[in-house]
Amino acid sequence: MKTTTLNESAEKKILLVKRPSGERGTTELGWLHSRHTFSFGNYFDPDHMGFRALRVINDDVVEPGLGFGEHAHRDAEIFSYVIEGELQHKDSLGNGRVIKAGDLQYISAGSGVLHSEFNPSHTEPLHFLQIWLLPEENGLTPSYEQKNFADDAKRGTLASPDPATTPDAGA
Repeated sequence: MKTTTLNESAEKKILLVKRPSGERGTTELGWLHSRHTFSFGNYFDPDHMGFRALRVINDDVVEPGLGFGEHAHRDAEIFSYVIEGELQHKDSLGNGRVIKAGDLQYISAGSGVLHSEFNPSHTEPLHFLQIWLLPEENGLTPSYEQKNFADDAKRGTLASPDPATTPDAGA
């Protein structure tokens, strides 16, 4: 990347840090197998606390018929992307939905929301990513959205504060 100041060109290096999956934090609860990119739950690493507004990237596998009981969140933008299986979601906003492979769920926890997530299958594991961002403003009204994106739409921006940069949902 080049920048120009008063007709002088200078190379500006962008620092990329590659972190192999084997170096991520882990949680093993028997029913939950989780890999944490940043400090989360009982995994604490002061060198990996998040990046700017990005606070959580968890790669979770949930065993059949099990999951997270009702729990609270506030002031977090939470994205769940199902890779394989299905994720059953229920919340205090009145939503009760099944998120299928390829679906993206978004919860703005705002001033507070209670929800539960579990694997409704009795035979197949659930594999999903959960990503948390810190909101630009705290205490907002909680909200919920769920979309399925066509495969070609997944090659660009899936989430953005600017709706013009987010693709339309596809089948």
